[in-house]
Amino acid sequence: MDIYFQKCKKEDFENYYLLKCDKENIIWTGHKNKPNKDKLKLWFNKQLKRTDRIIFLVKTKELFSNTALGYLYIDIMEEDSYEKIVDVGYGVNSKYTKRGIGTNIIKFAIDYVTINFPFIDTITAWVAYNNNGSIKVFLRNKFIKTKEIKKEFFEGFNKEILMEKYIYKIKR
Repeated sequence: MDIYFQKCKKEDFENYYLLKCDKENIIWTGHKNKPNKDKLKLWFNKQLKRTDRIIFLVKTKELFSNTALGYLYIDIMEEDSYEKIVDVGYGVNSKYTKRGIGTNIIKFAIDYVTINFPFIDTITAWVAYNNNGSIKVFLRNKFIKTKEIKKEFFEGFNKEILMEKYIYKIKR
């Protein structure tokens, strides 16, 4: 499937909302139910104004031009003064999984960060230990699993889930 990436704008909210209402996306983002549309819209508009976050929608020319297949977050982190880090997160509509879209989203993230942020050394991602699809996506893109872990409560599973940190060192 031929995909392209578009930076989110206010008028992209409906597409974003539909992605966030996808059953798999609800579960893997730690929620139990689809988001409140009005609250999500407020949050979405705040995110668009942030200077440390970029949100992309993933689209295809093969479907209706306004259909989003997924999304990507790129967050510039202030970890420490020595290493500049970007953290990424993504989601793919469950109708379009197992087609390489997630792998292409993270490949795009690597290329985008490498070209547009010459001061960034490392890309990180936190992945649930049992999210096999996302683990494969990051490993295919040459991310390395670290020993760093944390726990996050996932409402959809009604328990804490172990999150594992993956890193990609940018080669310049």
